[in-house]
Amino acid sequence: MDARTQHILEEFVSPERIELLNQLDGLFLEVPVPRELWACLWLSDLEKLRKLVDDVINNTEKERVYLVSMIQNSDLVKHWTQRTRSRLDSAASTPRSLQAAVQPPMSVASSSGALETSEALSSPLLSAECKRKRDEQATIRSQREADLCRERDCKQCVITQADSPVEVTHIFPFAMRYLQSHEARKAWYNPWKVLRLFWSDERVDRWLQTIEPTTETMKNLLCLTPSVHKYHANAYFALKPVEMSEDETILTLQFHWLPCINNPSTMRISTKPDIPRIGDRRENDSKMIKIWNVETEKKICSGDQIVMKTIDKKRFPLPDPAILDMQWVLHALTAMSAGAEPLEELYENDDDYSHAGMIYDDYDNVSVLSLSEGTTVSSSSQQAENKVNTLEATMHDAVFS
Repeated sequence: MDARTQHILEEFVSPERIELLNQLDGLFLEVPVPRELWACLWLSDLEKLRKLVDDVINNTEKERVYLVSMIQNSDLVKHWTQRTRSRLDSAASTPRSLQAAVQPPMSVASSSGALETSEALSSPLLSAECKRKRDEQATIRSQREADLCRERDCKQCVITQADSPVEVTHIFPFAMRYLQSHEARKAWYNPWKVLRLFWSDERVDRWLQTIEPTTETMKNLLCLTPSVHKYHANAYFALKPVEMSEDETILTLQFHWLPCINNPSTMRISTKPDIPRIGDRRENDSKMIKIWNVETEKKICSGDQIVMKTIDKKRFPLPDPAILDMQWVLHALTAMSAGAEPLEELYENDDDYSHAGMIYDDYDNVSVLSLSEGTTVSSSSQQAENKVNTLEATMHDAVFS
């Protein structure tokens, strides 16, 4: 293995972190916690970890229940890897975990102060015609950004330099778009609230402010070959932002294979991550994948630098380092919490992957996931919505592939 090969945890592991987690493990009476919580603690910002330890010292039982509950009910890793149920599948009944994550208030006060609920209950979904018009606008916007992304990246995969076919890839998952509206973020188990438990408000604010206006921007897009696109979507590798030039025309990234880790579902907080250094491949039992640069004919290895350039930062902006930073952290979290999809399943189940590509209107915060428990949808409205959602998926395939 090349001596330059870096460990994905190099920047996270420190004597202070180990000491804090040993202390936290003792406060938890050495009781195992969900592996997702374990991974969050090992990847968290130190200032947040210090605060968590102080909070647990002041109220051990309450904080323990709170942390475990937030992790289990937010489905952070599932949302990030796009494995929650799609809108199309969720119309008839909404899972409680998702409902808790995005359900807005049942009533909205009108300008006169009266509570308006009857109209919302009688028409829980936007009309199909209204939604169709919005989707047309969103498609035009998505198509424009996708075309510009292809032009910026010279219709080549930014990692392998391979030519067509390439796909325009979202860095921040398209399927998470509905979780970042103002109303959705008020929900108790919204993933954005969980992020603030472990990473600084300043850092999370940068992530949110960059992606909040829209996912359909070149700052959230890059070109990858179909296979590399799939590997990235399933957290087989991550791109670590290294440097953006002062004039914002050159972006340097670092490629890292992420290991396949089969940790038990619960682990003691003090358990040190047993993560191997990975050089030029990713392995899972007898399965193996590698990536080559077609110009140099060399294998892509962990630690390799990927350089992206633009001739016009206004017309062809490069991916935003804040979005890439979020991807770096949450892809590592996915790998450590055994959230990466097994190799043998990579091409056998495309349901979650295809739903990640559905085109949502950037200003449409209404979805079936916002329905309160017990609310039903009329069959005619549901059929219309299903047709629109099917059309959304079809339109996206045409735009981004």
